[in-house]
Amino acid sequence: MGHVTFLNQDGEWESFPNEEQEANLRENAKLLEELGYQLICQLCNKFPNRQQIRERYLKHEWTCVDCGTVNSAGRA
Repeated sequence: MGHVTFLNQDGEWESFPNEEQEANLRENAKLLEELGYQLICQLCNKFPNRQQIRERYLKHEWTCVDCGTVNSAGRA
């Protein structure tokens, strides 16, 4: 996963997501996969790429590049 580094209002450099947040995301994804859940397109069943996973994390939805379906992250 890529990181965004920026200068905050206090004049300090920050990175998003930080290492603790990224480790938490990876652990959660691993636990969900063990329970049988996978992140796939709701229409064509293809796996998202890195950019789509990032889009899902930020917007709670992602668009499949193969079929154009907007996939939600648990929202109706």
